[in-house]
Amino acid sequence: MNKNAADLGELFVERNNKKIYRKDGVVTKVFDHKFYSESSVLSEAMNQAYALELGFNAPKVYSVFPVGSDWAIASEEIKGETLAQLMEKDPANKKKYIDKLVSIQISLLSHLTDNLKLPKLKDKLNKYITNSGLDATTRYDLNVRLEKMPNHYKFCHGDLAPNNIILEGDKAYILDWAHATRGNASADAAMTYLLLVLEGDEKAASIYLKDFCKKSDTDPSYVQNWISVVSATKLATIKDEQKRAILLRNINVVEY
Repeated sequence: MNKNAADLGELFVERNNKKIYRKDGVVTKVFDHKFYSESSVLSEAMNQAYALELGFNAPKVYSVFPVGSDWAIASEEIKGETLAQLMEKDPANKKKYIDKLVSIQISLLSHLTDNLKLPKLKDKLNKYITNSGLDATTRYDLNVRLEKMPNHYKFCHGDLAPNNIILEGDKAYILDWAHATRGNASADAAMTYLLLVLEGDEKAASIYLKDFCKKSDTDPSYVQNWISVVSATKLATIKDEQKRAILLRNINVVEY
């Protein structure tokens, strides 16, 4: 049944061509059809449901339905504060919140998955590189770098940043499963590092990288080797010129 936005309750967040409403314990995320296809919305809902099946703390999926020309996912409302909000309110304890982020991520990455419904991370990154707008030589170089990276089959969130983790009491819930893949843990870490840099928090990014590598017993250079590749994948969607300049610097300065 096609619903109206007026039925969805209070509009409390609007970003990245999505509008998020809440009403009676239900959060509804409406995706602008000009940027998100029906299949991409269904895929995100499926990833979220699969995360729940694996025992991860994610909001329960209630339904997927049309809203006018758009598509929406209705999920359980999680009441609490995001790690991003807590870091902003309590900057003196930033390291504690980043430590929480790292622990959650390592828990996710400890799961190996052969679920064929989850795309391979390399396939997804290759697609974004193709659509990056970079010249053909640079795209070829990045594709070669990516192909040389080891193939792993860990459960990668793909967008794990402080604003996608909500603390409700002692429980941490993970949001936004659209970019979940099966792939290399260090690529997932490189993306989280990059997301912190793009938010302008170099200090948090540095603390994060050191903490992740220490807890996962990973050589920092191994994560850094992914940074140029994941930076290229963000060019397809980021329009802000300052952020694009950061991405382009990352692509050009990482040595192999």
